[in-house]
Amino acid sequence: MTSVPWVVVLLGTGLLTALVLFTLLSIRGPERQAAPPPAPPMYLPTIAATTASPTPSDAPLVAVDTTASPTPSSSESPSPKASSPRPSTSAAGAAAPRTGTVAARYQVTRSERDFFDARLTVTNGSARSQDWRVELLFTGNVKSIQASSASGVSVSNQGGGVFVLRSTSPLASGGTATVQMRFSRTGTGDQPGQCTVNGAACSIG
Repeated sequence: MTSVPWVVVLLGTGLLTALVLFTLLSIRGPERQAAPPPAPPMYLPTIAATTASPTPSDAPLVAVDTTASPTPSSSESPSPKASSPRPSTSAAGAAAPRTGTVAARYQVTRSERDFFDARLTVTNGSARSQDWRVELLFTGNVKSIQASSASGVSVSNQGGGVFVLRSTSPLASGGTATVQMRFSRTGTGDQPGQCTVNGAACSIG
């Protein structure tokens, strides 16, 4: 019977410890439940940000600028194009009559085995006195030239069948200069492949 009081004491202490544990757990429980309430306010700013982002305010301004831009460009482009060709045609037509013309004609008057004779006639059809220069281009068979004419003409052999006749004094307006020529040759052929007077083609025959 002496051990019974100790058993009672042990049971009492066990009940006390159980009550203490129960009270501690009951206090921590409401503290854990009170912690989650601050979490919901974090979702509020995300909803406001999504609603404010899609604001298409600049779209109508771009549409207005694109409609106004092509109208002045199309109206301004044809104006300079239409005005540019008109003065060019008038200037070309006005420059043509100012330049005079000097014409020349080459004619063969005699043809032999080793030589042939020809006549060169130069006419100044312009309104002023002009110098003239005639170039005769033969093949390699024509070797030399002899010219007999009035004073005022010089003759030179450039080699390779090229002969140059030029005036030493200007030919008067409407005037004519005649040059008699004799060419030595080997083989056949008495007409030049090219004849020019002041850079323009002269007549042959």
